[in-house]
Amino acid sequence: MKQPNRNDNPWRAAALTTAIGIDLVVCLLAGYWFGDWLSQTLGGQLWLLGGFLLGLTAGIISIYFMIKQYGGL
Repeated sequence: MKQPNRNDNPWRAAALTTAIGIDLVVCLLAGYWFGDWLSQTLGGQLWLLGGFLLGLTAGIISIYFMIKQYGGL
């Protein structure tokens, strides 16, 4: 009899997909808000873009480690 693989659970895949989406949105919003705060404090619009890109980078790195740990990468 074939032993079930613990990675074949569809609920686990749905939870990982949801966590990836939420993580990306939270990192992007945090980067946007940080960049907006810097723009208001220091002046200029490039801080807003920098904060957004920082949030995007943090989100991508976080997603990579999440998939590496829970997705079996």
